[in-house]
Amino acid sequence: MSEQNDNAKVENGAEAEGWKIKAEEYLNNWKRERADFLNYRKDEAERIAEFVKFANESLVLEVIDILDDLELAAKQAADGGLTQIIKKFGELLRKYGVEKIRTDGQFDPSLHEAVESETGGEQLEEVRSGFTMHKKVIRPARVRIGQL
Repeated sequence: MSEQNDNAKVENGAEAEGWKIKAEEYLNNWKRERADFLNYRKDEAERIAEFVKFANESLVLEVIDILDDLELAAKQAADGGLTQIIKKFGELLRKYGVEKIRTDGQFDPSLHEAVESETGGEQLEEVRSGFTMHKKVIRPARVRIGQL
């Protein structure tokens, strides 16, 4: 009888050890899945934030076209009223992370689009304004590269 009890204890102990290993395996798998899920939620939140940041890009591009027309009209008219409207448009665009690309300095193909070039030219003349939105180029500046 004692031998049977010893065998039963050994079997129960081995069985308990097997269950313990299985429980640890399940727990580790659950922890891994939980970490994966938390990483997924974080990545998805970042993706949505990026989407929201650039959701208005097409609207901004249309407003920029209107701003171009206003700037052209302001050059033709001596009226200071258009200058104020242009200034307000600029402030509105800056409020939404839109900045005008500077065309002074060296030609940068990631910011500028050359429409005309003279050999040996170094000076940039702006043909059409370019803009960035949250540091992303949404419309490159068109420039003419000429002699100094």
